[in-house]
Amino acid sequence: MKKYLAYIRGHHQILGFEEFQAALEAEEVVYNNTKIDDQISVFTTKDNPLPAARRCAFLHSLLGLIITGSIQENKLEIQTLESNFSIEKNSSFCVRAKRIGKKEIKQKSTEIERKLGEYILDRYDGYDLRVDFKNPDNRFIVIIIKNEFYLGKELWSKDRKQYHSREPSNRPNFRPGSMKTDFARALVNLSCVRKGEIFLDPFCGSGGILIEASHLGANCIGIDIDYNAVVSSMKNLRAFGESFYTILLCDSRHMTIKNAHAIATDPPYSIQSSTHGKQVVDLILEFLEEAETILLPGRRLVFSSPSKLHPENLIENTKFKIISQIDTRIHKSLTRRILVVK
Repeated sequence: MKKYLAYIRGHHQILGFEEFQAALEAEEVVYNNTKIDDQISVFTTKDNPLPAARRCAFLHSLLGLIITGSIQENKLEIQTLESNFSIEKNSSFCVRAKRIGKKEIKQKSTEIERKLGEYILDRYDGYDLRVDFKNPDNRFIVIIIKNEFYLGKELWSKDRKQYHSREPSNRPNFRPGSMKTDFARALVNLSCVRKGEIFLDPFCGSGGILIEASHLGANCIGIDIDYNAVVSSMKNLRAFGESFYTILLCDSRHMTIKNAHAIATDPPYSIQSSTHGKQVVDLILEFLEEAETILLPGRRLVFSSPSKLHPENLIENTKFKIISQIDTRIHKSLTRRILVVK
């Protein structure tokens, strides 16, 4: 068993934890959480969690834990772990510190980095390691929370440029109200869709959620009742899609799809996107009733809605059961409530 640390982005960390756990499930990684604290999750597994990490939008980085410890009166109390994370001989490394939450120790981050750098040189004595802060072969990250620290080898970190290139404003066809790329990816991950499975977005709009599902290798089906939205989706999927997709001009309450392994969607709120004269609550309820006949047993449906509509109350009138409910503040007039149901 190896021990890992998942470091979640500062904003929307609850969504980040839920997304990573769903990604682990989708990639069939069996794991045990040993600690969850603010922006970190420490867990053990015999499986490889890297494919799950690479899926995630709100995960900052994944570390292979080497040591943990505490800082008492500016002294580092180190607890060595049985770590199997390798480091090549004659390679370079650096140590970088990240503080989470309120600063409770006076010791400077650079001083902690230096001391742990000395520890690594000591631990890997005979490896002829050299320090390189610009382009190291190995990056070690120390996470400091209150007076505790966790040192690990960075196995993966998020490439923000990759997500930025697919933001709504960078697509061939932009529509107001489009969900940002990281949220779209998170919804797809929460659905636990796997490569080669059928993924459905019944309110596909300009196709942002479908694009993210296609990047995970799913076979994507998009539905929208608006002809212009269908055209937008087609153009955007041609530009950014990476797997099979089809877009249908269809009513989400009367779909022609027989089944799907996963559903994730962002129904219109009648704020910047039209509900075509239908009350939002009624539209969502009728969509859920239709989705019951399509989603395969035991699989997940994910949808978002303004929290003030209390979409969780609608689930009582369906066969679905709520797995998780996540509130994310988008701006002062909108808190998005994400529901994951099975």
